[in-house]
Parts: sequence; structure tokens; C-alpha cells
Amino acid sequence: MSVILEAHDLVKRYPLGEGEVEALRGISLSVEKGEFVAIMGSSGSGKSTMLQLLGGLDLPTSGEVVIDGVSLTTLDEEQRTLTRRAKTGFVFQYFNLIPLLSVIENIALPFLISGESLAAHRPHVDALLDLVGLTAKAHNSPDQLSAGEQQRVALARALATEPAIILADEPTGNLDYTTGTEILDLLWDSCDRLGQTIVLVTHDARAAAYADRVFVVRDGALLDEVDLGRRSDHQAGALIGRLAELGL
Repeated sequence: MSVILEAHDLVKRYPLGEGEVEALRGISLSVEKGEFVAIMGSSGSGKSTMLQLLGGLDLPTSGEVVIDGVSLTTLDEEQRTLTRRAKTGFVFQYFNLIPLLSVIENIALPFLISGESLAAHRPHVDALLDLVGLTAKAHNSPDQLSAGEQQRVALARALATEPAIILADEPTGNLDYTTGTEILDLLWDSCDRLGQTIVLVTHDARAAAYADRVFVVRDGALLDEVDLGRRSDHQAGALIGRLAELGL
């Protein structure tokens, strides 16, 4: 497999009073095409900062991020926005759906933003509706959906442009156990069956156990890499055991 995401010596500092706080301290990693990886850490560990840098939502203080052969840190803001739109899909904890748009319009939003019509992409959008089990609710508004259904819409929207990589930031954090499992199953299926590359940021070992590899982050540094391998049994025992060895 080929490497589709690279981070080289990422450092991120934020101003704090008259000084600075170092959120990331020289993190390097790579993700291969079609891999499911998780970035795991407690609150304040730097994992969400990592996701923002890996997805081009923010720039590192130093270091480099390369997505699908494109170095984000060499681009100006407009070029970075266009690259991010073309090569990444995001799934966030709070869905970020447009309340005035229907389910089908929310899924097609990346195309609508680019000035394209829904009709031009209707077969593809219909296939995504079927994938996430929402064909019967295509014309509902977000407020007519459960939290789990809203997250399914957000996932379908992220998949719409067939991006190089999906970045999911605590996508089950606002869901109950059963609904969260359904979302994790959909993410894993899109990786295992469709070959979609997934980077999942989470504090939850149960969620991280879906990944092929888990990067454990603490205090802005990469503490360990746990290789779980691709498997349909997502039991978290082996990962929890390793985390216990690390004192987490």
C-alpha cells in the first residue's frame, strides 16, 4: 500500500499570556491508503490539535503535513482550502448539518458549494443514502432526525467527494452506546469494503479498537503505536491491556 498521509515533526504552540503553550511537540506519523487508524488520548493530550493540522484546518508552528502527495504547509490559504475540500472529508462530534437543507441536500453540500447541481450527482448521492440507511428520509430536515441519523448524514456528506481521507473527531461522543456502535460499524465498513482511509480521533478505547493501528498521544507527544491489525472482531481487550502497561 502507498502512504497517503504524512506528518513530519509537527510542533504547535499557542500564545498564553506573555508566553506560549506547546500543544504538540514534534509528532511524526504516516498513514497508508485504505488504513483505519485512531489517534487516542485524554482531554488536553493534543489529539484534536493533531486532527486540525492533519486536515489542513490549521497550520503547524513548524513541521509538515502531506496529503496524497500535496504538502499543505507550502500552500496559501486559498490553495489549502481547495485542497482540503478535494482531498478530505470531516465528521465532527456535533454533526454540523445545515438546518435549512434537507438530508439529501446536506449530503450533496460539497457539490452545491462548488456550483454543481444535485441532479448531476443524484445517483451517487442516492447510493450514499442507501449506504447509511436513510433513503426513506432523504427529504427530511435535520431536526426531524435522531442524533444517530444526523451523524449518518454527516458521514455520507464526508464520503460524497470520495476524498483521499476521512478525519473523524470524536464522532460517537454525542451518541449513546448502541448508536455510537452503528456509526463505528459504518466507518469500519467504508474502510474495509470501500477502501476509504480513516483517521479517527477519540478518547474511547472501544472506538479506537476498530482501527488497524492506534497512535497514543500524551502531553502533545506520540507515546506509543499499537498495531491491532485488520479484523472484524473489534474487542478492546488487547488495546486496553497495552494502555494499562503505559499507565493510561
